[in-house]
Amino acid sequence: MNEKSKPKDKKSAKTVVFGTSPVSSRGQLVIPAKLRKAQNIQPGDTLVFTGVPGSTYFTVLNANAFDGFTKDLHNLLEPDAKKEKKDK
Repeated sequence: MNEKSKPKDKKSAKTVVFGTSPVSSRGQLVIPAKLRKAQNIQPGDTLVFTGVPGSTYFTVLNANAFDGFTKDLHNLLEPDAKKEKKDK
């Protein structure tokens, strides 16, 4: 296979360790500053924790990123609800 026919390498996402945080006796933790900056996490943001029961990992999502998506999805699933509000 010559150089021209080789497929170009796609950039793959890589996991970055932003830091660690101990969990307090009240279940609280501090989000490392590097992660807050990288993900634009602001005071007052709501975070969603997801995971598979029995597994050793979880994912944290910023709920604010889903705001527009959930509104659009709701309008797609219940288009009549939007009309009813306008009619009132």
